[in-house]
Amino acid sequence: MRALFRLFVAMPYLIATCAVFCAGQTEGVHGHVFRNDVLGLTYTFPAQFSPKVESEMPIQDRSGREHMILALWSTPERTGVPRMAFLYDRKIRPAGSSREEMADRYLAAIRQLWANVQGVKISGPKTLSPAGYAMWRLDTWQPDALPRYNAAVVIPLPDRRILAIQINAPSQSELDAEVDSLSELHFDRN
Repeated sequence: MRALFRLFVAMPYLIATCAVFCAGQTEGVHGHVFRNDVLGLTYTFPAQFSPKVESEMPIQDRSGREHMILALWSTPERTGVPRMAFLYDRKIRPAGSSREEMADRYLAAIRQLWANVQGVKISGPKTLSPAGYAMWRLDTWQPDALPRYNAAVVIPLPDRRILAIQINAPSQSELDAEVDSLSELHFDRN
């Protein structure tokens, strides 16, 4: 009876401790679901991919502006070029810029990187909305490098920041399937 009484008295403290601990654990990967509380982003990624989250990757941008928040590989070793990489660009775009203008500027910079590379074919950008959110896609094809099929998908966020997703695949059909998987991407607000 005494043990039950102690448990009853301690229960509110245990619940509060669990709530604090669990609140800190909501960001990351659980099964095949990635969650980022800063962006209010949830993405259920394809089961064949092996993830790494930001805390598992080396710092990419020492300025703190860009954060690789998720990378997905097609192998459990998670080495080489990821099949999908989610980059959160924290630069605030000018007030009054439409989402389309923000996406166009971001993708124009990517297009410029590839414009003079021998043999590269560039198509887009084009608008898509597999998850009900406006996204812009720019595709590149590289004859002399693997993976040959690539897409940059840009999602301008309400706070005038950008979520950019680099997608790489060995074939056009696999690239399209990976882009289609973005229908499982959801924002708490957007």
